[in-house]
Amino acid sequence: MADARILPARTAGSTATENPSNFTREILETVILTLLIFFAIHFSIQPYFVDGPSMQPNLHTGDLVMVNLLSYDFGTPQRGDVIVFHPPDEPKLQYVKRIIGIPGDTVTVTPTAVYVDNVKLSEPYIYPLAAGQDESPVAIPAQHLDTGQYFVLGDNRDNSRDSRYFPTPVTREMIIGKVELVAWPFSAIEWMRSYSSVFTSVHQ
Repeated sequence: MADARILPARTAGSTATENPSNFTREILETVILTLLIFFAIHFSIQPYFVDGPSMQPNLHTGDLVMVNLLSYDFGTPQRGDVIVFHPPDEPKLQYVKRIIGIPGDTVTVTPTAVYVDNVKLSEPYIYPLAAGQDESPVAIPAQHLDTGQYFVLGDNRDNSRDSRYFPTPVTREMIIGKVELVAWPFSAIEWMRSYSSVFTSVHQ
């Protein structure tokens, strides 16, 4: 009756080196796996440099962010996600903003607050305002989002061109990907937070 054997890693390695064909195969498999990982990362993760103040205090000019191009091929954009997209009226450009409303939501922006389906958002991620400043200069009429439409805002509400000013909502086809990581500068390296808890009182 045959038994199943296992060998310590060092023993197994030395056995492989004694058989040239096994050793060559292992090297070839390692190279192929490395190439697969490289191409998977290369084609699914895209680096972008931030240019402009609209996402302060979370993103600053010169920050390098890593954008997952395949994130929404396996899921749907969610409230709080920070995304890179083509704005509706300037499709050759790429903007970075935070999703506030998803399909089915009604978003209302007043001079002092943002509401999603009449739920006032308590937003810890927005840029701190100077004393006496309003959150936004004017009230924006409520927008109801249809299938495939998203409402996005910059975290720096007083210095952001976003869904308050776009002629139409951002659609799924305009979204390039989701910001996953701030990769540079070294002192700012961190995963990009979505602050999902801000939206827990809004219908799912």
